[in-house]
Amino acid sequence: MSKINIHTVASEIMTPEPVCAEPATTIRQLARLFEKNEISGCPVVDQEGKVIGVVAKTDLIRRRSAGTADQAPGYLFEVICEQGGEDGEVIAEPLICVQDFMSGDPITVAPSTPVAKIAALMSESRIHRVVVVDEEKFPLGVITSLDLLGTYPQ
Repeated sequence: MSKINIHTVASEIMTPEPVCAEPATTIRQLARLFEKNEISGCPVVDQEGKVIGVVAKTDLIRRRSAGTADQAPGYLFEVICEQGGEDGEVIAEPLICVQDFMSGDPITVAPSTPVAKIAALMSESRIHRVVVVDEEKFPLGVITSLDLLGTYPQ
């Protein structure tokens, strides 16, 4: 990765072709998506493929730790890990989907956005990733706080 300079822009440091989730993705499917792709968050896209939100492991953890009216918080941990209950019975997956806990109105940037502006935006918004989109809100890439840190000289 190239080192940052005053002219570095989003397209130079983004991870292209981001893995995306859909609003109807279940929590179990999301956990598998994160594990398979070794990521901690991703854009959420609608049926047309346009960015409508962002979901991260922290959102998933927050949702799991909240539990439900009928189940203790640990229940969702067991569901996602696909562990059985006390006697090894199969635990049914609750009908909780990404749309239930994603962050809507995601922070997006254009490919030509200066990296310094992205860093300020992420700091002000207290977020760890921005989605790089085209004019029609189709995802082109993702920039994480670690991507920004990787641009500075060692």
